Amino acid sequence: MHKMQATLPLPGRSKRSPMRLVPVLGCALVVAACTASADEVRPPSNELYFPTGIVVAPDETVAFVTNANSELRYDSGSISVIDLTGVTETINAWTTGMVIPGGTCGDEPCCEQDPDHTETLVCDESLFINAGAGVRIGNFATDLAIQDLGNKSLRLVVPTRGDPSIAWVNWDGNTSRLSCNPNGDPNALCDDAHRLSYVQNDADLAGIPEEPFGVFADSAGEFAMVTHLTTGAVTLIDSPKNSDNVQISDVLTGIFAADASNGLRGATGVVGRLPNAAGDIIYVGSRSEDRIQTFTVGRPVNGAPPYMLPGSWFFLDSVGGNNGGSSDTRGMTMSVDGSRLYLVNRRPPSVQIWDTSIGPTGFPKNRPLGATDICRQGSTVSISGSGDAERAYVTCFQDGQVYVVDPRGKVSVEDILLVGRGPYAAAAARTKNLLFVTNFLEDTIAVVDTAPNTRTHNRVVLRIGKVRKP
Repeated sequence: MHKMQATLPLPGRSKRSPMRLVPVLGCALVVAACTASADEVRPPSNELYFPTGIVVAPDETVAFVTNANSELRYDSGSISVIDLTGVTETINAWTTGMVIPGGTCGDEPCCEQDPDHTETLVCDESLFINAGAGVRIGNFATDLAIQDLGNKSLRLVVPTRGDPSIAWVNWDGNTSRLSCNPNGDPNALCDDAHRLSYVQNDADLAGIPEEPFGVFADSAGEFAMVTHLTTGAVTLIDSPKNSDNVQISDVLTGIFAADASNGLRGATGVVGRLPNAAGDIIYVGSRSEDRIQTFTVGRPVNGAPPYMLPGSWFFLDSVGGNNGGSSDTRGMTMSVDGSRLYLVNRRPPSVQIWDTSIGPTGFPKNRPLGATDICRQGSTVSISGSGDAERAYVTCFQDGQVYVVDPRGKVSVEDILLVGRGPYAAAAARTKNLLFVTNFLEDTIAVVDTAPNTRTHNRVVLRIGKVRKP
């Protein structure tokens, strides 16, 4: 084990409450039944609890994480804001000089070296969560996406399966706070106007289908698309940059064929080819059919709500010998220039790579480039690096691993990383050469060093949050 050579000042966040269940237990000791107060069931503002989706802001100063509240311990889920400046400073001090921040969080040191993986520093999440910047949302959030509004402002779009609803939350880069409630209180619960459930926000019109699952937000197009896991539907959200008149404008059902074994349809992964350019093409995958469907968004000249236009499609049955024909696509992402589409498939477990560069007809080629076998229950895929250093990082929920895939040549698995229990989603901070992985089953975020040619390349250098016991 390395010696501790120095101590680093704490980033200055509020500390974890050391006994989060004491109020409820105390109540139980007094009477047989009692009603918990609002404060007792409100989720903590500086802790992770069943983290799922994660995205990094375009300027890489913060990351946003959804807490799904999957045990229903609290009255709501939430979105936490992670200070990436503090994360980066802590990692740099640790990897270059083995510097461990001092101080205590509750009755324990805020940071300690992992005794089993000495390259990893484990820190209480309260050091990096901005406790006054988050908001509370519905339960069972699955994903989140960022729309860049300009002038340091962002909009987050979050599907929540518990309602079902789709939350939208604004980020003010000047005040460094999320908001989805006009009362302005820190960690306020999103009001009804920020939780979309009906087309055009009209309860007399159709409600959204069950199980909202994946989400993609398009900054240039000023819209978002949400997939639905058990119905195969896709929902379009009109999200104008200069207005808070955010609404569900279109819902399409019956897009994919039903699974022959259970009769269910399912839409899963969704990604745009170039979200910062006009006329984006959106790719949507399915868990019930081995096919990718594309969409564009039309806007009537009379200012009526936008609508989805189904475009071309292609089957996943022409990549490799054993890797094609998947009937359960999950995570999807694009290379930065929109020329390659990465797909995570579960049956069989594989990553497929497709050429989505523009062909002579003016449309994407959508032709297969290669594939490789991966882990069981792959969930999401994120891209880090560029050019020859571009790699795909695939989260493997069941195995607690992240597979690193080299897309060059015949495509191959380059490395397998142990990151924690139940890795769900991953997001890269490209300029910082860091990958953030949410570990759903242990309430942590693993931070991986993706910089090439470093001593800690493709290793977890920081674990945000102390591991929750099974």
